[in-house]
Amino acid sequence: MNTPLAACVALSYPVAVVLGVTFEIPLVPLAILASLILVAAWASLATTGRGVLAASLAVGISLLLLGGMATWLLYALPVLIMGLLSLLFARSLRSDSTPLITRYALAMGASDTAAVHRYTRNLTITWALLCAGLAIVSAWLALFATATTWALFANGINYLFLAGLFLLEYPLRRWLLRDEPHNGFLAYLMELARVDHHRMLRHP
Repeated sequence: MNTPLAACVALSYPVAVVLGVTFEIPLVPLAILASLILVAAWASLATTGRGVLAASLAVGISLLLLGGMATWLLYALPVLIMGLLSLLFARSLRSDSTPLITRYALAMGASDTAAVHRYTRNLTITWALLCAGLAIVSAWLALFATATTWALFANGINYLFLAGLFLLEYPLRRWLLRDEPHNGFLAYLMELARVDHHRMLRHP
């Protein structure tokens, strides 16, 4: 996957949604979304597969527009994304599973201690609750707020909440787990990027 290109397309999507919903041009954000899917899948597909995917996306967008369902899809996506993220964190809290953030912490060299397990479990709960809350607020705004208010929150502000928790959690962890090794935030990001995310998500 072309990561820089995918990042640029992904960052343009919230802006496209705000413009598309405000001015009732759903084709714009749908085209950006289709482009993101293509960029993400491009490297893993053969030439025929790329053509089939592009054609399928074009047909899907056309059907959504003709059926008048395009705007509803745009409203539903933030709820689905946050809901699935909440489920991802919450399902790892089962008694027969390891909390998701505990898996990452141990894979990145944290000590296998009660303090680390307690902190990372509580952090996993926090992420699950935050994502669930954002899904609920996005759904409520989609039903009762203006299109512009919904678009700004569901496709912008909610991601700022996620970024805020991610950024604020690191200094909190350094304070609460001061006996753990800490090499700085940049080193932490590099370690996180090197983790086998597929294995983390498949872990029971």
